[in-house]
Amino acid sequence: MIRIVTIALITIITNIFTKGDAQDFTASISGQQNSIVLAPENDDNYEINFKCGVSKVPFNGIVYNTVSVNGRCWLDRNLGAKRVAQHPGDKKGFGDYYQWGRLNDGHQVKRSITTILLSEIDKPGFAGFITTRTQPYDWHVPQNDELWDNLLPDSNNPCPAGWKVATKKDLSLISLQNNTILDLYKSPLKIPAAGYRDGKSGNITDAGNKTFLWTSNSTGKKAYALEADNNSVRQNKYARANGMPVRCVKSE
Repeated sequence: MIRIVTIALITIITNIFTKGDAQDFTASISGQQNSIVLAPENDDNYEINFKCGVSKVPFNGIVYNTVSVNGRCWLDRNLGAKRVAQHPGDKKGFGDYYQWGRLNDGHQVKRSITTILLSEIDKPGFAGFITTRTQPYDWHVPQNDELWDNLLPDSNNPCPAGWKVATKKDLSLISLQNNTILDLYKSPLKIPAAGYRDGKSGNITDAGNKTFLWTSNSTGKKAYALEADNNSVRQNKYARANGMPVRCVKSE
């Protein structure tokens, strides 16, 4: 049986204009107005025209603003966050929970399925959050210290092109300049208390109570992350199977 589909023609009146480094596209369709932000991924003028604090960074369906802190340019929110956090416990500002060294492969979404199947390759190619109760508590076997190495062209960098996961050095001044989770939220980076995703169970833990951000630096069998509570801000070592938010900083 052949089904005949009739497609009605709709007149679309558009108005395109430049705003910052992206384009705002306004369209009137059947009396309703909709606005989206467009920015070509391969814009040759992007780096030439880039200005921290003004330029926007479109990536994976989200348009990030940029902010300058301590002489470095940062994305205005955690990677994957729907908006800049409006308070320390703002779930829409938490962003995604990355296992250390993994790509944007879907595992980072907080409701992604869990699996106990460890990966022997750097790019697993599936969206499962890999849990393990076996030392060294890493999703990857054998361990690979270079997965988020910003100097390697084929690293698992989850950030936009030209951006990287913040290093231990990048976050050191942040930890020194702030004393509590509230301080981190009040800082220009508006870092929320997103907690982390436990690498043994896959459960979100300490959301609203503790702040975590992965660094790109490994150490021994673990990796460094910024951690904060109501009493201190510091950098500690954590098992790589844990899922934590990521904040991207512009590559130098």
